[in-house]
Amino acid sequence: MKSNKKFPLYYQVYQWMRNNIETNRWEIGMKLPSEPTLSKDIGVSRATLRSAIQLLIDDGICYQRPGKGTFIMNKRVQYELTILKSFTEQMEAKNRSPYSEILKFTDNHTPDNFTRLKLDLSPNDRVVLIKRIRFVDGIPISLETVCIDESICKDIQKYNLEKQSIYRILEHDFNIPIVNGELSIESNEASTEEAEHLKVKPGTSLLHIDAINYTENERPIFVTYAKYPKDRYTFTINMSRRNH
Repeated sequence: MKSNKKFPLYYQVYQWMRNNIETNRWEIGMKLPSEPTLSKDIGVSRATLRSAIQLLIDDGICYQRPGKGTFIMNKRVQYELTILKSFTEQMEAKNRSPYSEILKFTDNHTPDNFTRLKLDLSPNDRVVLIKRIRFVDGIPISLETVCIDESICKDIQKYNLEKQSIYRILEHDFNIPIVNGELSIESNEASTEEAEHLKVKPGTSLLHIDAINYTENERPIFVTYAKYPKDRYTFTINMSRRNH
């Protein structure tokens, strides 16, 4: 690495590492060498190296897995909004490897008023609440909370919710077709807890999606509240213009 006195040393290291990634000297998805190895090879202190790596993380170029190391971020995940498919179905169709980490599972849960209205429930109705982190190729892509009308999914906890799609479970095991859905998208900032789960800095911009899925006769069956780091996800929409 050539030194340039115009810029702080940590920033020069950052530029050198970023160039290695952008020119494919370091492959997408690879784990970076350990801090002792990199600092020795580059000829800088570990503190300088950490500052450079943090810039790569802030830019969404790298991410860290606790106890595992620092990895180069894969290309953004694309999600098509032209047809109703589950997260798992979308990722599998692109030959990606999706899975989930369950953070919370609660049955007989009393929904808040917002969720109750979305699901058209009475005050005595309950939901199954599932909070999970969605991963693609080992990268945390979204933090998701799902609330399902409990009357339609008794004993859903016996299924492998870390690897199985809720869509598939409801349709194939509970015989409940998912006919259509609607969603809204807005932007907000990551809380400290959200940032920890998604491996971003607190205050990072997130895409916040509220989605409702319906079965036959327009009956709402579950809602999803999901948050996506904007640098890891791209939503695509195919629109046609109708002639009047």
